[in-house]
Amino acid sequence: MKKLTVICCIFLLLCTTLSGCFFLIPSIRTESQPKTFEADGIRLVLTDAFQETESERGFFAYYTSQDCGVTVTKEAFSQEAGMDQLPLEEYIRNVIRNNGHQNIQPQNRDGLWYYVVDKDNTCIHAYCYKGPDAFFIVQFICMRSDAETMAETFHQWALQVEVFPSQNSQRPHPMRMWSF
Repeated sequence: MKKLTVICCIFLLLCTTLSGCFFLIPSIRTESQPKTFEADGIRLVLTDAFQETESERGFFAYYTSQDCGVTVTKEAFSQEAGMDQLPLEEYIRNVIRNNGHQNIQPQNRDGLWYYVVDKDNTCIHAYCYKGPDAFFIVQFICMRSDAETMAETFHQWALQVEVFPSQNSQRPHPMRMWSF
Protein backbone atom coordinates (compact mmCIF):
# COMPACT_ATOMS: atom_id res chain seq x y z
CA MET A 1 0.00 0.00 0.00
CA LYS A 2 2.81 2.36 0.86
CA LYS A 3 4.47 1.64 -2.50
CA LEU A 4 1.21 2.42 -4.37
CA THR A 5 0.86 5.72 -2.49
CA VAL A 6 4.42 6.72 -3.38
CA ILE A 7 3.87 5.84 -7.06
CA CYS A 8 0.61 7.85 -7.13
CA CYS A 9 2.32 10.86 -5.56
CA ILE A 10 5.16 10.70 -8.08
CA PHE A 11 2.66 10.40 -10.92
CA LEU A 12 0.63 13.39 -9.69
CA LEU A 13 3.77 15.45 -9.19
CA LEU A 14 4.97 14.59 -12.69
CA CYS A 15 1.58 15.46 -14.24
CA THR A 16 1.42 18.76 -12.37
CA THR A 17 4.96 19.68 -13.39
CA LEU A 18 4.45 18.83 -17.05
CA SER A 19 1.12 20.62 -17.35
CA GLY A 20 2.60 23.67 -15.64
CA CYS A 21 5.48 23.73 -18.12
CA PHE A 22 3.02 24.08 -20.99
CA PHE A 23 1.82 27.38 -19.58
CA LEU A 24 5.39 28.64 -19.26
CA ILE A 25 6.00 28.35 -23.01
CA PRO A 26 6.15 31.92 -24.29
CA SER A 27 3.53 33.10 -26.72
CA ILE A 28 3.92 35.76 -29.39
CA ARG A 29 0.65 37.20 -28.13
CA THR A 30 2.23 38.09 -24.83
CA GLU A 31 4.88 40.73 -24.56
CA SER A 32 7.98 39.37 -26.23
CA GLN A 33 11.26 40.79 -27.45
CA PRO A 34 12.76 40.59 -30.96
CA LYS A 35 15.15 37.70 -31.45
CA THR A 36 17.39 37.12 -34.48
CA PHE A 37 17.78 33.67 -36.01
CA GLU A 38 20.36 32.89 -38.66
CA ALA A 39 20.99 30.00 -41.01
CA ASP A 40 23.52 29.80 -43.83
CA GLY A 41 22.60 32.71 -46.11
CA ILE A 42 19.49 34.02 -44.34
CA ARG A 43 18.67 36.03 -41.22
CA LEU A 44 15.19 36.38 -39.67
CA VAL A 45 13.97 38.57 -36.82
CA LEU A 46 11.13 36.88 -34.96
CA THR A 47 10.55 37.02 -31.19
CA ASP A 48 11.97 35.31 -28.15
CA ALA A 49 8.80 33.17 -28.11
CA PHE A 50 10.43 31.12 -30.90
CA GLN A 51 12.96 28.37 -30.61
CA GLU A 52 14.92 26.61 -33.31
CA THR A 53 13.59 23.10 -33.77
CA GLU A 54 14.91 20.07 -35.63
CA SER A 55 12.85 19.57 -38.78
CA GLU A 56 11.43 16.13 -39.45
CA ARG A 57 10.56 17.14 -43.03
CA GLY A 58 14.01 18.28 -44.10
CA PHE A 59 13.55 22.04 -43.96
CA PHE A 60 16.70 24.13 -44.09
CA ALA A 61 15.61 25.83 -40.86
CA TYR A 62 12.56 25.44 -38.64
CA TYR A 63 11.37 27.68 -35.79
CA THR A 64 8.38 27.14 -33.52
CA SER A 65 6.40 29.04 -30.93
CA GLN A 66 3.22 28.25 -29.07
CA ASP A 67 1.17 30.14 -31.70
CA CYS A 68 2.87 29.49 -35.04
CA GLY A 69 5.81 28.06 -36.92
CA VAL A 70 8.31 29.29 -39.48
CA THR A 71 10.05 27.08 -42.03
CA VAL A 72 12.89 28.04 -44.33
CA THR A 73 13.67 26.18 -47.54
CA LYS A 74 16.78 26.90 -49.59
CA GLU A 75 17.49 26.09 -53.22
CA ALA A 76 21.06 26.87 -54.28
CA PHE A 77 21.60 28.20 -57.79
CA SER A 78 24.20 25.47 -58.29
CA GLN A 79 21.39 22.87 -58.36
CA GLU A 80 20.32 23.80 -61.87
CA ALA A 81 21.98 25.72 -64.69
CA GLY A 82 20.52 29.18 -65.26
CA MET A 83 18.71 29.45 -61.92
CA ASP A 84 20.69 32.55 -61.05
CA GLN A 85 19.16 34.27 -64.11
CA LEU A 86 15.58 33.45 -63.11
CA PRO A 87 13.59 36.51 -61.89
CA LEU A 88 11.98 36.10 -58.48
CA GLU A 89 8.47 36.55 -59.89
CA GLU A 90 8.99 33.69 -62.36
CA TYR A 91 10.53 31.51 -59.65
CA ILE A 92 7.56 31.97 -57.31
CA ARG A 93 5.13 31.19 -60.16
CA ASN A 94 7.04 27.95 -60.82
CA VAL A 95 6.93 27.02 -57.13
CA ILE A 96 3.17 27.62 -56.98
CA ARG A 97 2.50 25.66 -60.18
CA ASN A 98 4.79 22.76 -59.29
CA ASN A 99 3.13 22.39 -55.91
CA GLY A 100 -0.28 21.99 -57.55
CA HIS A 101 -1.79 25.30 -56.42
CA GLN A 102 -3.70 26.14 -59.62
CA ASN A 103 -5.96 28.79 -58.04
CA ILE A 104 -3.24 30.73 -56.21
CA GLN A 105 -1.61 33.83 -57.64
CA PRO A 106 1.60 35.38 -56.32
CA GLN A 107 1.21 38.73 -54.63
CA ASN A 108 3.64 41.61 -54.26
CA ARG A 109 3.45 43.95 -51.29
CA ASP A 110 6.19 46.33 -50.21
CA GLY A 111 8.49 44.72 -52.78
CA LEU A 112 8.04 41.21 -51.34
CA TRP A 113 6.74 38.31 -53.43
CA TYR A 114 4.54 35.87 -51.53
CA TYR A 115 1.51 33.63 -51.75
CA VAL A 116 -1.04 32.38 -49.22
CA VAL A 117 -2.28 28.80 -48.94
CA ASP A 118 -5.28 27.72 -46.87
CA LYS A 119 -4.82 24.01 -46.37
CA ASP A 120 -6.83 21.84 -44.03
CA ASN A 121 -6.95 23.82 -40.77
CA THR A 122 -3.70 25.66 -41.53
CA CYS A 123 -2.83 28.96 -43.18
CA ILE A 124 0.59 29.39 -44.79
CA HIS A 125 2.08 32.73 -45.87
CA ALA A 126 5.05 31.82 -48.10
CA TYR A 127 7.51 34.64 -48.91
CA CYS A 128 10.19 34.13 -51.57
CA TYR A 129 13.63 35.75 -51.57
CA LYS A 130 16.47 35.71 -54.05
CA GLY A 131 19.90 35.80 -52.49
CA PRO A 132 23.26 36.11 -54.22
CA ASP A 133 23.58 32.31 -54.56
CA ALA A 134 20.20 30.77 -53.66
CA PHE A 135 16.44 31.18 -53.54
CA PHE A 136 14.75 30.99 -50.14
CA ILE A 137 11.12 30.40 -49.20
CA VAL A 138 10.13 31.44 -45.70
CA GLN A 139 6.76 30.00 -44.67
CA PHE A 140 4.89 31.52 -41.76
CA ILE A 141 2.34 28.96 -40.56
CA CYS A 142 -0.58 29.30 -38.17
CA MET A 143 -4.01 27.83 -37.50
CA ARG A 144 -6.70 29.04 -39.89
CA SER A 145 -8.56 30.56 -36.91
CA ASP A 146 -5.54 32.84 -36.28
CA ALA A 147 -4.83 33.70 -39.92
CA GLU A 148 -6.51 37.10 -39.97
CA THR A 149 -4.79 38.35 -36.83
CA MET A 150 -1.38 36.91 -37.78
CA ALA A 151 -1.22 38.12 -41.42
CA GLU A 152 0.17 41.57 -40.60
CA THR A 153 2.65 40.16 -38.06
CA PHE A 154 3.89 37.69 -40.67
CA HIS A 155 4.33 40.50 -43.18
CA GLN A 156 6.30 42.62 -40.70
CA TRP A 157 8.59 39.68 -39.96
CA ALA A 158 8.96 39.04 -43.71
CA LEU A 159 10.07 42.65 -44.25
CA GLN A 160 12.97 42.06 -41.84
CA VAL A 161 14.35 38.96 -43.58
CA GLU A 162 17.88 39.42 -44.94
CA VAL A 163 19.62 37.16 -47.44
CA PHE A 164 23.37 37.16 -47.93
CA PRO A 165 26.09 34.97 -49.52
CA SER A 166 26.08 31.45 -48.11
CA GLN A 167 29.17 30.03 -46.47
CA ASN A 168 28.37 26.66 -48.08
CA SER A 169 27.00 27.82 -51.44
CA GLN A 170 28.66 24.91 -53.26
CA ARG A 171 26.79 22.35 -51.17
CA PRO A 172 23.13 22.53 -52.20
CA HIS A 173 20.39 21.69 -49.75
CA PRO A 174 18.67 18.42 -50.73
CA MET A 175 15.10 19.76 -50.77
CA ARG A 176 13.92 21.21 -54.07
CA MET A 177 11.42 24.04 -53.74
CA TRP A 178 9.84 23.36 -57.10
CA SER A 179 8.55 20.02 -55.88
CA PHE A 180 8.03 20.20 -52.10
